[in-house]
Amino acid sequence: MQRDTLRNLRMIATAGVLTAGAGTAQAVMIDFNTLQHGEIVTNQFAGQGVAISAINPNRPFDLAIIFDANQTGTADPDLEGPPWAGGNLAISNSAEDLQKMLILAENNIDIAPADGLIDSPDDELNRPAGDLIFDFAQRQTQFGFDIVDIEGVIEEFSSVEFFANNTSLGSVNFSAFTNIASIFFDSSVVFGNNHANRIAPIDIFDVNAQAGAFDKVVIHMGGSGAVDNINYVPTPGATAMLGLAGLAGLRRRR
Repeated sequence: MQRDTLRNLRMIATAGVLTAGAGTAQAVMIDFNTLQHGEIVTNQFAGQGVAISAINPNRPFDLAIIFDANQTGTADPDLEGPPWAGGNLAISNSAEDLQKMLILAENNIDIAPADGLIDSPDDELNRPAGDLIFDFAQRQTQFGFDIVDIEGVIEEFSSVEFFANNTSLGSVNFSAFTNIASIFFDSSVVFGNNHANRIAPIDIFDVNAQAGAFDKVVIHMGGSGAVDNINYVPTPGATAMLGLAGLAGLRRRR
């Protein structure tokens, strides 16, 4: 009850702050649907203020690429959907069609024809798989995403980490989303094979109450899986930041 009350207070205060005269901070969402199956992702979203890269310690190459979930007969049927086998994106009457998703590439083969697209997109199977990195042009306050095909020990090994000026501000393990004792618990999240889940935006103050914002997010992939619909909220104006700093103080005093 206390946790829910604090969350509600924060949401009310944040709404008031973000609509102050200093200007509003509007969420940005990237769904990758304009890209092609097998396309290597780097700076295609520079206009939305983010550059994407990858680190794969299991391969001699580091590639973040697109996987089209609507295709069938792919190298990884666990990423094909809808329908999804479970998760909070599979429970509606019309299951969420994620279409294009971001994966950490297991291969870099581009032969037939050599068109700049990976011929048979597949996500890295090794554990841990590596990192998907999101570098922002300006500082952000919240980050949310969809995650597909996270299961078992992969859930335990996976996390999302926040940085400012390349200094870690803290991280949230994926298991926190299913741990009732965690402030990040979400009863609708169910991980498993071919499961698709929407992770509610994480507020930086819930990760690090001293941090005002972050400029990089790293999703540490514990194994195979895909990410979609990343969404983030830039820092508001100076007046709004003062209000948020006061809100952080409220959280510290709880």
